[in-house]
Amino acid sequence: MDGRDGRAAAAGVYLGIDVGGTKIQTSLVTQSGSVLSRHRGPTPRDGQSDSVLAAVVAAAEETMRGNAFEPARLTALGIAIPGVVDPQRGLVVVTPNMSLSGVRIGPYLEDRFRVPVALGNDCNLGALGESWLGAARGTTSSITILVGTGVGSGIVRKGKLWAGARESAGEIGHIVSQIGGPQCGCGNCGCLEALASRSAIEREIRAAVAEGRATVLTELVGGELSIIRSKMLRDALDANDALVTEVMHKASEVLGYACLSVRHLLDPEVIVLGGGVVEACGGFMLPIIDAILASDQLAGARSGGHVALSALGDDAVVLGAAALAATKAGRNPFKQRNSILPAYPQIGDATPGELVVGEKTFSTDVTIHVDGKVKKRKQAQVKQRHGTTHILDAVEVRKLCRGGPEVVFVGTGHANQLHLDEEARQFLSRRLIKVELLPTPQFAEAYNACSARKAALIHVTC
Repeated sequence: MDGRDGRAAAAGVYLGIDVGGTKIQTSLVTQSGSVLSRHRGPTPRDGQSDSVLAAVVAAAEETMRGNAFEPARLTALGIAIPGVVDPQRGLVVVTPNMSLSGVRIGPYLEDRFRVPVALGNDCNLGALGESWLGAARGTTSSITILVGTGVGSGIVRKGKLWAGARESAGEIGHIVSQIGGPQCGCGNCGCLEALASRSAIEREIRAAVAEGRATVLTELVGGELSIIRSKMLRDALDANDALVTEVMHKASEVLGYACLSVRHLLDPEVIVLGGGVVEACGGFMLPIIDAILASDQLAGARSGGHVALSALGDDAVVLGAAALAATKAGRNPFKQRNSILPAYPQIGDATPGELVVGEKTFSTDVTIHVDGKVKKRKQAQVKQRHGTTHILDAVEVRKLCRGGPEVVFVGTGHANQLHLDEEARQFLSRRLIKVELLPTPQFAEAYNACSARKAALIHVTC
């Protein structure tokens, strides 16, 4: 562990675990929210709780090994489970598609790792992550809606989750949105989840194909429509597939009216949309949702209640789990006294073809990530995509923004030639991430003076 990580470790290091129906994702996270190491592996499907618990422990240990981190230095652990949990008892009350119902997972992990363990619902912790480091950062109130196989949400107010009297608040996926609608996996009919989740979208597409409708998805999935991944839906939208466009438009409208209901019921400062479907298809869905909110005839006293896309993506839940673990250890990351920024390098002299970052001199373009790590830009890949290195696209921006920066600095070069393409601009705007574009000679002063969580790309070569 280097000096930067050592400084963070002294303030607390937390293990965030996201246990899903198909994957277990773990991250080792500092007090500043920097991810020291990550691990992702499959969830056992043998139906045995012992297998899942063993896989969770193995994933946690592998994550710490990945950073040569001594388990004895771990401050606390946070774990996210899909379903109803009892955090006080560390008990999984009920969880679908997994064999953990009735398991006291909190005490089990406390005995194994000898640290405090915080247990939460996965969507609640995704909301907590977005409120700590993501698109809802700095807000007093927010709700995050995650659209994937199902639809879930979490409510955060003043840095705290609103769990409800029965630990069941935020189950927006099971609010009835269509009386007499299709049956939901929960057993009720017409739930939001039964109308706008990936499962619902798959059902509608399969039914239409059975009636003779054509779709490019048939080719994309090799004729097997039992599982249609979110990326395939995006590919079909990009191909202007009529059936997928129709089904996705309907699902987006349902989500739009759900957001409108959230605005009228809770009136949060921001509604964050995430999850696999939104991550893949948000560019198509958000304008439809925005249009529905814009058509709202009931005005508020002030602006607010707008929709943003998740700034943390797959990291939202594990970072939320880490935030909950920090709170369990008595170090609430939302409190100013517990907030620590990563150690960022200082930008030094910048001349055409040469840039000093920290103690190193670079003659190629450079990226500085939110955890303060400096890397050479992969210029060959950019040139292969665009024929030039003077374009900063959404592919690069997505990687640069991993970990949740508040602001992205772009040094556009001495000749001011580097520019963001439209998709990159939309990526940042929809996640409420500020961007500063400056000629490289003026870039250093602005970057060094900024005290927010930040990331940067500097064009050095011209």
